[in-house]
Amino acid sequence: MKEKIKDTKFIKSPAIISSVMLLLTFFDWPYGYYNLLRIVIAGIAIYYAYYLYEIIKERRFWFCSLVTIAILFNPIIPIYLYDKTIWGVIDTIIAIFFIGLIIKFKKA
Repeated sequence: MKEKIKDTKFIKSPAIISSVMLLLTFFDWPYGYYNLLRIVIAGIAIYYAYYLYEIIKERRFWFCSLVTIAILFNPIIPIYLYDKTIWGVIDTIIAIFFIGLIIKFKKA
């Protein structure tokens, strides 16, 4: 089982999907889109955090950032911010973060 985990390659498509979904928040969407966004982003952040923790053994900046993103976007206990522009800035920063994640670990 451990050998199969070690052979796991870095998959870029979840990070691309999350970046596109985060950047699409600049348009007006129904409330359901933002609920779906919370589920998708939290799930992808947890997936990559597990990948970094178990396969690459990276437990510093990237791992801690992904855990923070998963907490911020968790759909179970949502975090509400007062202004939509704050979420716009956060969404942009996290989209750039996922693009950086692709660049950093594409050879892993």
